[in-house]
Amino acid sequence: MENFFESLFYPKRKFDFELQNDIRYYNSERDGDQFQVEDISAWIDGGIFKRRWDNRGHPNQYANDVYFSLCKEAAELALPIVDIASGPGLGLLPDILSINPDTKTLATDACPKVVEKWSQFLRQQKSIESVDFASFSVNHIPFHSNSVPVITSNLGFSSLRYAGPDQVNGINEAFRVLKPGGYIFAIENEFADMQVVRKVFDLWGRENWFKNNELNWSQRFRRAGFTIESEMPHLTRIENADWEFGEVAAGFGLDLVVKFTAYKLRKISAEKIAEFPE
Repeated sequence: MENFFESLFYPKRKFDFELQNDIRYYNSERDGDQFQVEDISAWIDGGIFKRRWDNRGHPNQYANDVYFSLCKEAAELALPIVDIASGPGLGLLPDILSINPDTKTLATDACPKVVEKWSQFLRQQKSIESVDFASFSVNHIPFHSNSVPVITSNLGFSSLRYAGPDQVNGINEAFRVLKPGGYIFAIENEFADMQVVRKVFDLWGRENWFKNNELNWSQRFRRAGFTIESEMPHLTRIENADWEFGEVAAGFGLDLVVKFTAYKLRKISAEKIAEFPE
């Protein structure tokens, strides 16, 4: 692991971990996505990792102009980057590295299998890019405060489990560890119409999983203390096939519209700037 990334972590006596193949594992499985054996097999044997890595830098419907503009801004800072909740897609890192291969990067995920398998894959590829790995929850980042220059997230905050009301725990942790003057480059998603979400749960007869989500992402980021330097619509799509809740909504004849937004955030000082105006 790069010396800079080593310096970010709390000592083991404060935040215990297990070290394997130069990867720190912080016993965060509970907070991570619960992948099945067939999912993990598909990453390597099914070619998911290889396609993601080989197609870095190439546009598609998701990796559109707004997406690459965000990656370009992060890459051109030429600063070390920590990507949170990187997942099987490795967050924004492959495309950032396609723009600036010299960027020092740390990919993180609460699911230990994600970082283990990506590390193995990149070693086998003999990748020249610098990607280090660690497994921890964004809700409990084992870093010193005011230490990270850049954080990136490709739905990392959106995907967090057990992140508290309005999913603010991970955002507050990111604010704590970011250096004053540091940046977050993030793409996050949210429902376009919460009334439709409530209607789906009413028809389904299930408890509303999102009932405590009262704020949108802009409000959450401001409440944590961030300055939003840019906020750009990324894409909008109807969730109906790849997610159980979307399938349920479609079964009731309802369109579950999800909007994606690209954010450039900055931490101006070590203290929270102000609560967002109610």
